[in-house]
Amino acid sequence: MPHRLRPAFSLIELLVVIAIIALLVGILMPTLAKARETARATACAINGKSIGQGLAMYANDNKDRIWESGTDAPYRFWYAQPTNPRFASSAANPVVLGPAFNYLSIVDRVFECPTNKRRMPTRFTYNASDPIWNTAAGQAQQVLWQTFLGTRALNFDYTMLTGANGARLGTQTEAAWDTACATRTAATARATVLNNPTTLQRFVGIPVYLEEDSEWYNSRDPDGLNCNRDQLTPRHDRKGHVTFLGGEVQLMALPRGGNPLIETDVGDFVAQDIYASKNGRTWFQMGATWAANTRPYSWSDNPR
Repeated sequence: MPHRLRPAFSLIELLVVIAIIALLVGILMPTLAKARETARATACAINGKSIGQGLAMYANDNKDRIWESGTDAPYRFWYAQPTNPRFASSAANPVVLGPAFNYLSIVDRVFECPTNKRRMPTRFTYNASDPIWNTAAGQAQQVLWQTFLGTRALNFDYTMLTGANGARLGTQTEAAWDTACATRTAATARATVLNNPTTLQRFVGIPVYLEEDSEWYNSRDPDGLNCNRDQLTPRHDRKGHVTFLGGEVQLMALPRGGNPLIETDVGDFVAQDIYASKNGRTWFQMGATWAANTRPYSWSDNPR
């Protein structure tokens, strides 16, 4: 039997098919993008969990206390400190990686949010001739660059709350944030002590690491600490991760002003809005200005 020829698609039919495919791609792309970001946010939460596990392992070896956040007498931080941390750094007492990097696997990657990947609005680079890198605090930053040698623009996407310095696992101290920040600018002065406040919202525990906003102030002051006017990032669908002393990780939406590039807009939550209390009546700032108002090792046992 002779073969019958199958009629070819007309140009109109081809255009209709292409249009349908384009429409489906247009519908699916946002869904796929959202799925990718959800996966990144999950990986980011896993980083927070890893940090919490590192804190617990360190505490297990150190009388139930986590590592210190930072001190200026002498300068030492959770990420780097002099070989003998009791004395200032020198040629005979060089700065080495801090305890956090001794208790975590894949240590450098753990402090990188998969969404941000250490990006920042303004890139800074290591320059040995720049005096800032030869200060006591700068040497701690320098050791990270020299150890990991990454093409990084930012050392940390997660920074440590100064008031969590040497916190004891299982402490009965409470932590909360002041909802009044929604009516203030980031630059508005906060009270260092609150008595019987009605504007506080309890956290599930003591916050230790916060996913810090790159603009305010992680890239501007890359000290690895969360204090003063540092802000929580909104990079995960307007939320950022917080790692607590007990190992819990929460994706939180804390107040943000309307313009992320300025601090004079109303509504920014900052580190100075975090408070701690032993009795639930008198509350003290956990993220006070560092190093003018330090929070000594084990301060959280008896906030003051």
